Amino acid sequence: MNINYTYKWILQKVSAIIFLIALSYSIYSFYNLNLSDFNEISSWFKNYFNSLSVLILFISIFFHSNVGLTSIIDDYFHNQFLKKKILLIKNFFFTVLLFITIFSLLSLAF
Repeated sequence: MNINYTYKWILQKVSAIIFLIALSYSIYSFYNLNLSDFNEISSWFKNYFNSLSVLILFISIFFHSNVGLTSIIDDYFHNQFLKKKILLIKNFFFTVLLFITIFSLLSLAF
C-alpha cells in the first residue's frame, strides 16, 4: 500500500488526538478507583463504556505506533527485501498485540 506522507502525517495526528481523549477519560475514571481491589477493577471493566474506552485507547496507541514505525522503516531501510520482511514482522507483531488486547478485555468484561 503506497500512501503519501501527508496522509500518514494526518493519520498520525488524528490517532494521537483520539489517544489523548481516551487516555484522559481513563485517568479521570480511575481517579477514585481503588486499584488494589480486584473486584472493584473487575466491576469497572464490566461497564461497557469503560471497556470500550480502554479498547479505543489501545487501538489508537497501536495504530499510532504502527504508522510511526512504518515511516521510520521507510526512511531508514533502503534494501527492499529487508524492508518488506521488517514491515511484515512489525504488522504481525501489532496484529498479535491487538488480538491479545481484545481477548483480555473480553475476559475482564464478561
